[in-house]
Amino acid sequence: MMKIAMVENRSLAIVTGTFAANIAAKDIEHQFDALTHFPDRRANAELDELAHRLNEFAGYVVELWEKASAPNPEPEIEAFTRRHVELTRRYWAAESRCMNWFITGSARFPVARNEKRMKISDARRADLAAHSAAARKAVKRKAFPHGADDEPIRSGDPSALQRIMAKIEDLALSIDKMKAANSIIRRMEKDGADDAAMIAAIVAQTGLSAEVAARGVVLADWQWKRGFDPAGNRAEIRRLQGRLKSLTRMHERGTQSQEVETQAGAVEIKENPDIARIQMIFPGKPDETTRRALKANGFRWSPSQGAWQRHLNEAGRWAAERVMKAISAKGAA
Repeated sequence: MMKIAMVENRSLAIVTGTFAANIAAKDIEHQFDALTHFPDRRANAELDELAHRLNEFAGYVVELWEKASAPNPEPEIEAFTRRHVELTRRYWAAESRCMNWFITGSARFPVARNEKRMKISDARRADLAAHSAAARKAVKRKAFPHGADDEPIRSGDPSALQRIMAKIEDLALSIDKMKAANSIIRRMEKDGADDAAMIAAIVAQTGLSAEVAARGVVLADWQWKRGFDPAGNRAEIRRLQGRLKSLTRMHERGTQSQEVETQAGAVEIKENPDIARIQMIFPGKPDETTRRALKANGFRWSPSQGAWQRHLNEAGRWAAERVMKAISAKGAA
């Protein structure tokens, strides 16, 4: 794991890019005075947790960048670190305003006020988890803008057609291997061969791994017959073939664009097959009513495209028409 944060001698040192910070446990102990009999231990634990979160994220980004063969990941790590340290300090500040039950329970303390402060502190801690999750999602999208190899193929991927065809070929090959394995199983069952011999024969003759071969040979409690069922792969091939035809038609259709005059000015409706989006481009920021109509019909604002957009398909075309009707009706009124 990549280390950008390290705790030594009750002090946390953080260095990444142009950002550097040093947080001593003794400087944050007072924030936990009313929460525990041992604020020094709590301070140490908080520093350890912060270091773990930072190092874990840094390692995740480095691993992603290596898979994507992307350049320097430090800017992403530094941006996360700056924000996460800030959010952590906000959490500690919220904690410092809370009291433990051994204080509020034995004294005439305003309990309702303390409960409110504890809810705020809980929300600040939740912010830490939410920030880590959102940052991971963002960096993965940046490393793989069209999705990683283990993710569903996105229509906007420039190599989507090639990837779908390759996946169909892989599934077809898998079906052939399943059929060959089933033939081996039936033949060896008649000869009274044991499971180990069947698995070895399948591995040698089909190229399937021993783990996969065992799934077709070793019977589970709910199974009554050995073998592989290729029905799922056949269904997936049919689905992919349908998607392949749809994407091919979309690319053959090419970029389509038309301008429609509305009360808000000329609105361009554009079919962009390169990113598989249907886009609505307004001359300026739409008013609140128009924005509601756009969102209700599945359109979302894309700053990078300067357009309101959604997936390019028949449903998207119908959605664009509904928005235009709503704008026209509003204008007529």
